[in-house]
Amino acid sequence: MKTNKNTLLKGLKYEVIALPLLLASPILISIGFKAIKHQQNYWWLIAGILLALTAVIIGFLGIKILLNALFDKDE
Repeated sequence: MKTNKNTLLKGLKYEVIALPLLLASPILISIGFKAIKHQQNYWWLIAGILLALTAVIIGFLGIKILLNALFDKDE
């Protein structure tokens, strides 16, 4: 079994993109809850939830690509 290096790098790129999103989304969500309490402003909360969903989707796609690179049965 040979690892496809181009696919492996693509999967790692997806994971590197997902990491800052995973770190930023809880911060935005907590800012959003504080903004709701003080100003009735929902934009920060909506942005944080969308960022969290995007991070999870990109993370799962990256894991799928990594697993395809490691366990490819075409060769």
